[in-house]
Amino acid sequence: MKGFLSLLSFMTRIPMPKTDYDEEKLGKSMKYFPVVGIIVGFILLFFSIVFTFIFKNLNYSAIVPLMIIVVILTDLITTGALHLDGLADTFDGIFSYRSKHKMLEIMKDSRLGSNGALALILYFLLKFVLFYSLIIESREGAIYAIITYPVVSRFCSVVSCTFSSYARGNGMGKTFVDNTTSSGLLIATIITLVYTIGIIFVPFMLFTNYHLPIQFMMKTIFIIVIIIGLLGLFAYAFSKLIERKIGGITGDTLGALLEISSLIYIFLLLVIPTFFI
Repeated sequence: MKGFLSLLSFMTRIPMPKTDYDEEKLGKSMKYFPVVGIIVGFILLFFSIVFTFIFKNLNYSAIVPLMIIVVILTDLITTGALHLDGLADTFDGIFSYRSKHKMLEIMKDSRLGSNGALALILYFLLKFVLFYSLIIESREGAIYAIITYPVVSRFCSVVSCTFSSYARGNGMGKTFVDNTTSSGLLIATIITLVYTIGIIFVPFMLFTNYHLPIQFMMKTIFIIVIIIGLLGLFAYAFSKLIERKIGGITGDTLGALLEISSLIYIFLLLVIPTFFI
């Protein structure tokens, strides 16, 4: 429990009670990273509902882009832009086309370079467009994306820690890489699958007596498993590509993977179901 609280405190800006720092416990708690995503997802949903209620008299076409901005800003504030910083640093380093050692030096530099700035601009643009497209396609799908993309993207980080080595001799990310095992990945996978599948059927169980057709249930579960499986493969491939570039992953590349996989997840939620109509 202390390890998870430390993880939540480290990965978010949510106020937490002070606990004694234990590096090993913190590293081993990485398997519960999707649970951090569940908490973040419900925070995003809460502020989305509050915003929609306050500005319910606005025209729908006006409230949609504003609500997307609320989601993006809430995510940014909740995490303290920790992972976005990793995204920018990773792009600055990898696209410098220098030696491995120089790339790592650039990624450690706190200054924002042109590649990092471009990555952030593209990230926010793509996230806005993808969410907007998903809302237009399906409001229910957009709500589902809001409460699940923080979970699935953090699952991808667990995949990366499991199958990759650490690029530096030391660093905060090293404790996660060294202490994340295949059994930890299994736990993270079960949490992710149970949550992303179960959350779909909760409204029907709580608010109606309607029984969902077996065919619909199986198709929905199949689509979710495909999407998470594809993202798991992407996380593995991304990590191996980074290993080839700089000799291993870092805390920055974990942040970059988290943010990139969140975009891919929203895109897949928009596209994959169209193949099963």
